Amino acid sequence: MLCERCYGPIDPDTEGHYRLSHIDHADSAGNITWREAAVHTAACAAAGSRFTAEWQDRAA
Repeated sequence: MLCERCYGPIDPDTEGHYRLSHIDHADSAGNITWREAAVHTAACAAAGSRFTAEWQDRAA
């Protein structure tokens, strides 16, 4: 499982995380296709950012 925010791996046994489900689309028969996602509950830096989450917290 990868975090949608930082693209880092999430260990569900040891790390707090949220699992999210979004409707991707529905067909004409009413069948729904779901899009699953997960994010860390703790602060994490956005992928590609220059600073770590801890640094951003101190700068605020």
